[in-house]
Amino acid sequence: MARSYAIADRTGFSAPGFLASIDIAGTVGALALAVVVTAVPLIGHLAGQPFGIFLCCALAAIVANCAPAKIPVLLLFAYMFQNFFVSLLTPEISNIDQFNSIRSYNFILTAVVWLVVVGRYWFERNTVDQRLRSIMNLTFIALFGIGFYFCIGVLANPVGATVYLRNITTPIFLFQVFAIVAYRNRITIAGALIVIAAVALLCGYLELLDNEAWFRLIHGDGYFKWATLRDYEAGTWLKELKENGRVYRGYLDTTEVDFLNTPLLGDLGLKFHRLVGPNFHPISFAYVLAFFAIVLSALGQWWYLILAIPLLLVIGSKGSLLFVTTVILALALTRRIRAPWVFWLYAALLVAYIAVAIPTGIRAGDYHVIGFMGGLKGFLKDPIGHGIGVGGNLSVNMTAIDWSRFQQQGETDVAVESAVGVLLYQMGVAGALLLALQFWIARKAWTFYAQSGNRIFGAASLGLLSILANGFFQEEALFAPLALGIVLALTGLLLGRSYRPAEVSIHPGSERTNWRSP
Repeated sequence: MARSYAIADRTGFSAPGFLASIDIAGTVGALALAVVVTAVPLIGHLAGQPFGIFLCCALAAIVANCAPAKIPVLLLFAYMFQNFFVSLLTPEISNIDQFNSIRSYNFILTAVVWLVVVGRYWFERNTVDQRLRSIMNLTFIALFGIGFYFCIGVLANPVGATVYLRNITTPIFLFQVFAIVAYRNRITIAGALIVIAAVALLCGYLELLDNEAWFRLIHGDGYFKWATLRDYEAGTWLKELKENGRVYRGYLDTTEVDFLNTPLLGDLGLKFHRLVGPNFHPISFAYVLAFFAIVLSALGQWWYLILAIPLLLVIGSKGSLLFVTTVILALALTRRIRAPWVFWLYAALLVAYIAVAIPTGIRAGDYHVIGFMGGLKGFLKDPIGHGIGVGGNLSVNMTAIDWSRFQQQGETDVAVESAVGVLLYQMGVAGALLLALQFWIARKAWTFYAQSGNRIFGAASLGLLSILANGFFQEEALFAPLALGIVLALTGLLLGRSYRPAEVSIHPGSERTNWRSP
């Protein structure tokens, strides 16, 4: 038991002391730094992209070298609010290329921080606990494999390969950075976590109450103008009119869906404008609300879950609803029983869900399921893989897809709409190994949960399993930083903090996180 309590104390995050552990001055400083590092490069971008990139790289390098303990707050803030600042700047954006490029700074920020943190790790890796080094070695092997398949894919589709390289590597970058930073530094993120989560919730409710007024205030109408321009010019709106009789009168009409975004409930007559949140993406916003709800519930802060549920229902992302529901129920049921077989039982239930959902989706003509079947077919035909960027929603012309034909045959010709299907199609067996690595990381987190009873480990472990399962039926589940990315980041932080030597982890009055469950 002494070892169990030591693990829980070293990671911190305790429910009884969670709010009491908040360092107000440190929180304000970390968030102010995050605002500067996120917003200044975007402003600089308006003067010229090279200048914006220079500012981003310089600020990222300074923070990584001089204030590494602030990195978790900085990256979480950047992915959550970057597009909010882009929205404020849209009156100054002159063309679609400038709009697309200005939204890439959070990845540049991540890449530079990763280079500095990981570069230092390699020079000092002999001083790191062997268990953490083993995890880092496996994730580096995964990155080398991704790089190999990028080289294959870039020959066929340079743009698609670049986009998917960013999407596939970002979660691993975040995992490595958070693990190393947590191992090397005493960090305090309790206050910033509460503030970021609360502001995200506030933005959602402001949008829900009066989306037009809210978007006018933050120039969101201009953001949507640029975001929907390509679909409009590609004839997507006209195609919808011809095939379904749906008329798009403006940007808000593009966000309108049936309840839970399924035609099966269309007879209810309930239609909602999907909330896009400060990050301007409904699925990612749903996942981040679900993530905060899970983490804060694990810390005894149930108020967030209660307030987040109405927003999640309006967004209608079934994957994020499944994510938050299954993880919180499982945490409640495993509070007293945390044996290894419980982990495998939860994984088996998710496999059963997938096994039932696939034939059901094929019969219903569900785009996500038939997209997965297309990826699986391509994988079985070529287990080596086609290369990163070959296939996937972000590298094919989605408006040209003949969904009626694919629904009749029960599969697509290329992997779309399914992150797992896309990974198998692009990386073959290596994609399956990448998924297996993330499963193994979830198993590591469960081991700490079983030893300590610290529910934040349970949230990370079960959350990672659930989001991998969602990846069968959503691209965003595995390719959005605010989905798999932040779950892996949390897991990395917890593992890095746990492997840190006990003698330097706890000192009276030291700066530390406090995430232990009751």
